[in-house]
Amino acid sequence: MFPNEGYFFLKSQKTGLVLDTNGENEAGSKLVIRPKGDESEVENQLWTFEQGYLISKKTSLVMDIEGGDLRSDKKVLQFDRKKTMAHNQRWGIRDGFIYPVADPRLVMDTKEDSGSPVTVTYRRTEDNDLQQWYLEPFEGDY
Repeated sequence: MFPNEGYFFLKSQKTGLVLDTNGENEAGSKLVIRPKGDESEVENQLWTFEQGYLISKKTSLVMDIEGGDLRSDKKVLQFDRKKTMAHNQRWGIRDGFIYPVADPRLVMDTKEDSGSPVTVTYRRTEDNDLQQWYLEPFEGDY
């Protein structure tokens, strides 16, 4: 389960890289993985969970699947929070897999390189270490 309060990093279990807004503040901009930054960059990498939404500390935008389509190989973006038809913005976590609640067969996935985009793909039963994440609580001031 996601924590009910506070900020955290979403960290790849395989690479140790964290989910990052890539310095972008616009709705529709893609999310990438990067090394955990110093204090001046950390806002781009902090997330909180509220009523099913993963919300960026930096932008207050929510994690979203491109185009609203729950299909494999779609990019994960940040977007304005929707009040209705938010099936592509509500997330869960189980056994290290972060998935859209509306279709738990899809999970967040990425490549090994820093700057790689984050996508949703079908959960693999083998070779799935790039699909697994863990939550690292943020212990600084915010």
